[in-house]
Amino acid sequence: MREITECLKEEHRALEESLDALEAAIASGSGLAECVSRAAARAREHYRREAAFLDRLGQYEPELAAKLRAQHEEACEMAEHFEQAREAEQIGDMCALARRFHAIAQHNLIEEERDGFPLAVRCFTNREQRELIDTLAEAGLGTKTPSRRAGDSR
Repeated sequence: MREITECLKEEHRALEESLDALEAAIASGSGLAECVSRAAARAREHYRREAAFLDRLGQYEPELAAKLRAQHEEACEMAEHFEQAREAEQIGDMCALARRFHAIAQHNLIEEERDGFPLAVRCFTNREQRELIDTLAEAGLGTKTPSRRAGDSR
């Protein structure tokens, strides 16, 4: 059976591509606004789809789920502040906010995969896994629902 963490790792890799492009833009000073905008949009969409996973994780480890959710909120806040700095043409602030957004979003991916995903693999039942995968598919991730095996009651 496919696990929810496998589905989320696929989405993490896509988000990392946007973050890598942002890192290159920060280093080169070129295309920063476009890269932040793309990475932030991808992050917001990912965070929206990942909410059900964090809700379920919170049933087993509420502090970890709250910490990861707070990181999502902080990354989104930095992206909003970046847009405000962009509108005000505050180039120095834009660079600092782009770096901060990148750092928070990247750190969140690392913590989810290091701390949250192993916990989910250990704790989530097969039924919980299926429900979360179905929720992701409904939210537009495009994952295939795993086949249900006879007698699979975990």
